[in-house]
This record gives sequence, C-alpha cells and structure tokens, in this order.
Amino acid sequence: MSGLREIDYVLQNLDWMRAERIWPNGLRYLWTDAFGLVLLVSLYEALSEERFLNQAEWLVAEVNRVLGRARGIRIGEEPDRDGQYFHYLAMWLFALSVLGRYRPSYRDQGIALARQIHDPFVVPGRGVIWKMQEDLSGPYPGYGFGALDAFTREELWCAMRDLQAAQKFNVILVTHDLRESVFLADTVYVMSKSPGRIVVKRDIDLPRPRDLEVTYTPQFIDIVHELRGHIGAIRKT
Repeated sequence: MSGLREIDYVLQNLDWMRAERIWPNGLRYLWTDAFGLVLLVSLYEALSEERFLNQAEWLVAEVNRVLGRARGIRIGEEPDRDGQYFHYLAMWLFALSVLGRYRPSYRDQGIALARQIHDPFVVPGRGVIWKMQEDLSGPYPGYGFGALDAFTREELWCAMRDLQAAQKFNVILVTHDLRESVFLADTVYVMSKSPGRIVVKRDIDLPRPRDLEVTYTPQFIDIVHELRGHIGAIRKT
C-alpha cells in the first residue's frame, strides 16, 4: 500500500472528525468504516504507533456490534441504511485483509464473512445480486443483478492492485472489461468462442505501480484497441 502524504493534515482532520462526532465515533456506515480502517492501518505503517492498530481493532469490534448480523453486515446504522450491499462488503473484506497483515485473526474473520455472503449474493451462471435483504433471505425489493458503477469499479481495481502488491500472490482474473485487464494484468489472454482456446497472448509492458491516470495514456489506449481488434475478429468468425 502506498504511503500516506501530509500526515499532520490527516491527523488534524481525524481529530476534528472525532470532536464533531463524525467518525469514528459517529453513526456506523460500512463504506466509510472500510476506508477508515485502511486509514488507521496506514497511519500505523507510517508512524509505527501501536495506538492506531488498537483503534483499528476497536473499529472492527464496533462495526460487528452495531452492524453485524447472523450472516453478513448491514449497510449502516441509520434506519434507511438497511439491507446489505455486495460492494460494501467487498470493501470491508479488503479492509480486514489490510488489518490482517498485523493481526492475522482479522484475515480469518474476513474469510468467514466471505463464506457467509457468497452463496446468497452469487448466482452461478448469472451474476451477483447488487443488494440483499438484511437477513440475506433474498434480493432487496427493487434490486436484482447489477454491475458496479464506474467509480466504484475503479476503486476496486486499485484495491485489488494494492492487495496483490502487498501479498505477492498470483491471480487469474476472468473479465470482459478490456480496460480492467490492461490495468491489472501482467499478461492478457484472449480466448476464442466455444470450445474456448487461447488465441492471443499479450504481455502488458506498462510500469508498476499503475495509477488510474495511466488509463488515459496513448500506450494504454493502444493496447486496449489492439485487444478489441482481436476480439472483434473472433466475433466475426
């Protein structure tokens, strides 16, 4: 994970939020708490002060106490923040993995949470349900299958990038999003129609670490267009 900048400014604003009872001592909201948890661990990494890990553990305990359910975690504490969002849970899982670098039990907690939510949210062969009822008994009224909005999708790209860089594991990512593949991958494979065969192997020679700004560079765009050309040719056969 990249280091924090302007730490004094961050600490000043964190103190102000506490004084105004905005965060972390305000109403619980899982999306905010996920980013806040990563912030506290980042402060520990930057300053080597144990208090930030202690605050991170307190935050997880509060989220579990206030928002935790028999399966999964509620969106927020306010009455209109009922139900469970898949992308909020995904960000919380990432945050637990970050804390798990220094407190391994939280990585185990994340694995247990992933097992709780996988079957209710994921429908094999169809996709992921965007929002579920609070007890995960079914889709939230008015919600069904959906995709991440553009900004959240890019945030998750960066979350995946940082997690892989920190943990050094190998990843096989299956995606129809060419920008996603070029941003995240070292090598992209293009497959044929059924029966699937690898027809193109393209090494991605963009330097790492990659920021989102790289997606607007001519080199990045040229690679995306090249891959799109291969797929277009396959679709015509």
